[in-house]
Amino acid sequence: MMRRNPTPFILLTVLLMAAGICLLPASARAGAAQTPLIRIALDEGVPVAVFKVMQGSYSLVDGATGISLGIPAPGETWSVTASGTALLVQGRSFSGSEPFQGPLLLQVEDRDQLNLFMYKGVQYRGGLVIQNLQGRLLVVNLLDLEKYLYGVVGKEMGGGAAPEAYCAQAVVSRSYALSMKGLNPWYDVGKDTGTQVYGGYTGEVAYATDGGNPVVEAVERTRGKVLEYRGTLVRAFFHANAGGHTEDVENVWLEPLPYLRGVPSPADSYAETYGSWAASTYRWTKTVGRKELEAKLGIGRIKEIRISRCRTSVARDPVTGKLRREFIPGTRTVSGRVTEVTIIGSEGKKSFYRDGIRAPFGLKSTLFDLRFKGQLQVLDARGETQALPETGVYALGNENRMVSLQLDRGESYVIGRGGKLASRRGSFEKLIFVGRGYGHGVGLSQWGARGLAVQGYNHREILENYYNQGKHDGNLQIVGSYGS
Repeated sequence: MMRRNPTPFILLTVLLMAAGICLLPASARAGAAQTPLIRIALDEGVPVAVFKVMQGSYSLVDGATGISLGIPAPGETWSVTASGTALLVQGRSFSGSEPFQGPLLLQVEDRDQLNLFMYKGVQYRGGLVIQNLQGRLLVVNLLDLEKYLYGVVGKEMGGGAAPEAYCAQAVVSRSYALSMKGLNPWYDVGKDTGTQVYGGYTGEVAYATDGGNPVVEAVERTRGKVLEYRGTLVRAFFHANAGGHTEDVENVWLEPLPYLRGVPSPADSYAETYGSWAASTYRWTKTVGRKELEAKLGIGRIKEIRISRCRTSVARDPVTGKLRREFIPGTRTVSGRVTEVTIIGSEGKKSFYRDGIRAPFGLKSTLFDLRFKGQLQVLDARGETQALPETGVYALGNENRMVSLQLDRGESYVIGRGGKLASRRGSFEKLIFVGRGYGHGVGLSQWGARGLAVQGYNHREILENYYNQGKHDGNLQIVGSYGS
């Protein structure tokens, strides 16, 4: 009779034992400086996983039984296939056809040498865990946290940054990774922007120079250091470019946090001293055709588009305990980011909120102004550009009489420069988003950090600027040994 998949706790115990790490009681852990392990999901929901040992010493073990399946030699290709709830293994030095319950562990045998395996063309340090979850495979890289950061810091900060910018990213990425531990029973982080970008050993060596590797040096200089606010690990969110000002977190996703407040970030403009891609993280323009947008939204002919930059209030319902979010009328977000876009069509309307505004329109950030090509526009009382609706628009004509502009019947006229009549179509053809920044705008701005580092700021000063309410109130701390 085939055994069931192990529970997450049993699986975690197996993984830690396979990595040579003991589960200690809290009292014993408090005095230890053991480097934590991090579980990185390399793949999820795939039918087959193919890997190859590149160098070092590994063994392949069935975690459910402890049975060794072989010693994959460098250059050998092995594959694991999901079969029902079990795992089938194929390898040159393995001849069995018995299904295994798993998880299967590609575990390091000699930790004093560089051990590498390859998965989907990328080389990784550490071990590999392959598990069957509901008929599909989950592929996880099990690794020392500091070695994991070797493959993160450069991929996130990019090449050519000053050393203190890399150090700031190392502390932030370490804090962020630790804040993610245990939220998912099967892994802690992914390998893309859903958590933070991880390039493995391949990504690590990409930043090596004849003089060394500035990414590895930054990780080692800050080894074990994390951000805490009043003794609690900081949720160290970060993004590519704030466009000049970061944002309060509740106006983007979550409930308010004292260390995630919007602050000026003028050093973001440093991106414009680099190539065109870097510059486009600071200033950008996105044009969307009317017909394209109407087809995507499915609300008929677009008649009106409204945008709002109101701040968000967040309160917890005393009965349900759930967070209740509401816009505060008459307010404006600290950075000027848009928090609501409502599109009214002939067959309905759709609204998009906060960071959820970016995806439908393909925007780099929500820090933008809206322009309409081919339609009359006005400035409202808040100074926002608004397109006039297609019907029911009136102007004050001769003798103070209201005159309909009849925008739905073709063309209208306004007084242009020199008192001349200027014809304007009553229907826009394109939406033009004129924006700044790249990302959600919460926490550390990576281009801002690069700019500050060039100006002579050290990594502690950079972090205090972005995570300490814009003030130095003494509540933000950079502590060693993975926190207190």
